[in-house]
Amino acid sequence: MTILEYVESLDGDARTAALTVLDHFTRPMTAKEIEANLRHRGISQARAAKVADAVKGFHIVAMIGDGHV
Repeated sequence: MTILEYVESLDGDARTAALTVLDHFTRPMTAKEIEANLRHRGISQARAAKVADAVKGFHIVAMIGDGHV
């Protein structure tokens, strides 16, 4: 079960509390952070900048981990 599936399975107050904690500790990535992560994966600077500019309005939040609860 992924963290998203786990949170979605919670009921009432537990789900509200989990979402409150996630909101407190997360924020959308900036265009520079998106670009840097793409560059780290071997994408050229020019292409990474174009992709970052194109998706910056999507409010991407990255949570790194094993994906399981």
